[in-house]
Amino acid sequence: MSKRTRGAAVAIAIAVAAAGVYFGRGPLLAQIPPKAHWEPYKARHPKPSVDQKLTDPALVGAIDLHAHYGPDSYERQWDAFEVVKLAKERGMRGVVLKNHWSESAGLAWLVRKYGTQGIEVFGAVALDTPVGGVNPMAVRYMSDVEGHYGRIVWMPTHDSEHEVDYEKGSRTKAIVSRNGKLIPEVFEVLDLIKERDLTLATGHVTPQEALTIMAEANKRGISKIIVTHPLLGPQFTDMSLPQLQEAVKLGGAVEITAGTVSRDGPGKTRAIEFIKALGTQNVFVASDSGLVGTPNHPDALAMAAKSLRAAGFSEQDLNRMFKQTPARLVGLPVQ
Repeated sequence: MSKRTRGAAVAIAIAVAAAGVYFGRGPLLAQIPPKAHWEPYKARHPKPSVDQKLTDPALVGAIDLHAHYGPDSYERQWDAFEVVKLAKERGMRGVVLKNHWSESAGLAWLVRKYGTQGIEVFGAVALDTPVGGVNPMAVRYMSDVEGHYGRIVWMPTHDSEHEVDYEKGSRTKAIVSRNGKLIPEVFEVLDLIKERDLTLATGHVTPQEALTIMAEANKRGISKIIVTHPLLGPQFTDMSLPQLQEAVKLGGAVEITAGTVSRDGPGKTRAIEFIKALGTQNVFVASDSGLVGTPNHPDALAMAAKSLRAAGFSEQDLNRMFKQTPARLVGLPVQ
């Protein structure tokens, strides 16, 4: 083969790999050039968080389905062992360890063995580019890890096509649809979720993509579905009330992050209105905490509970949102 022929072959191979990354074929890790969502976080140096040691009746028996932890690709305030220890100290029943870039079922096993005892610890996987995007093998691995503590499968989050496009980013995209139709890998992942009795979370896709995925999940009889923080901002899955009402009809439990209802402002007002319209039986509260400078997970949940109680929600409402629905979503008996 001549040098010219070899050069042409290399150029074609690079073009094919690049096209595969965007269009959902080929190795998603073949980034040209490499770029990651977490890079800007490395330059941030906020003041460290302070443990406020907040308590609330809603924390006793609560389960946090969205707990970020260290180590990570950028600084987190607490490692996984510390997150679980804090939760146990405040009387919480369980925690789902969340990482955008790697499965956490193995870490859940380690924390259960070597960490604080007497608390349920689960793992998950987000289908972002480090695991190959919407990759059925990533789901198989997560659910097969020793202990079988993997519970939640997030569709693409920070690497979703929607979020990358919203940010006008150039990094690799993890897609769920092409020309308005779900890619085949989404169907295979949904089949695995049903087969292995896992929980689907919609991730950071567009509202229409989320509803389409949920409709397919509903067809398969998937009963544990999370609508991922749809009130957190337009770069995520920013849903209207009618869209959320449709999501609830499809079996979705709507996630409200703690900060959304504990910080005064239009976001809190909107969230409270939406919760009342949807019904507390269709909503749950998660911390989504872990960044340096933010409240720790039980503090965040306690502030959210106090804020919701002040807004007129009853103890029964709080029990549904902090305890009962989260328990159902990870397959624990509802107390």
